[in-house]
Amino acid sequence: MKVVIKAENVWKKYGSTIALRGASLELREGETKVIIGPSGAGKSTFLKCLNLLIRPDEGRICIDGEEITSLKADIIRLRQKIGFVFQEFNLFHHLTAVGNITIGLTKVKGMSKEDALEKAKRVLKMVHIGEDLWNKYPAQLSGGQKQRVAIARALAMDPLVMLYDEPTSALDPGLSSEVLLVIKDLSERGITSLVVTHEMGFAYEVADTIAIMNNGRIIEEGSPEEMEYMKTKEARNILNRWNGMKNGVLA
Repeated sequence: MKVVIKAENVWKKYGSTIALRGASLELREGETKVIIGPSGAGKSTFLKCLNLLIRPDEGRICIDGEEITSLKADIIRLRQKIGFVFQEFNLFHHLTAVGNITIGLTKVKGMSKEDALEKAKRVLKMVHIGEDLWNKYPAQLSGGQKQRVAIARALAMDPLVMLYDEPTSALDPGLSSEVLLVIKDLSERGITSLVVTHEMGFAYEVADTIAIMNNGRIIEEGSPEEMEYMKTKEARNILNRWNGMKNGVLA
């Protein structure tokens, strides 16, 4: 399988604080990779570097074989290959659920309003948003519904890969489960995905590969079945906290 994202030796500093210390990762087509680790490990910063929402200080990141960190890169075009789902939904409050999806299709993709509407309806069905909610505004939706609309909006752009930055961190447990079920369903459809999460049971259930991050770098990777055989003491210490809470949250 081809490599969709390749990050090599990515560093990021904020003043005297070093958020990333040479983080490296590969994501292959059709793979679902989950990044876990304690708070402050650099997970969200790393994810945002992958499509230059945050520009790294050092390192190299390639999307579908093209280096997005190159000063010559067409960043806008390369970003269109990545669907990004934020913690806080980031929906347009003045637009309905359908409107939040069609605006990108018409303004960025150049689709007709009719074609954009049909596609919006299709992706909303994929994330289990019923017709009764299509013309609702974000203020009229639950947190879980907002996040599923945000996922649909990203999917509508036909990205090569979906990136999820703690997609359930702003949700109550009941609403969190409905979002995780949608991500799992999309993963089972073969959509390439990279998920940053604290939801350990979800990580174990959905991931092809789990990457453990700590202190600004990926320290080890493996399948869920390989987690108990991690080589480094650093990784084992993190996983020891995880083993008893596969249905809980890694703080």
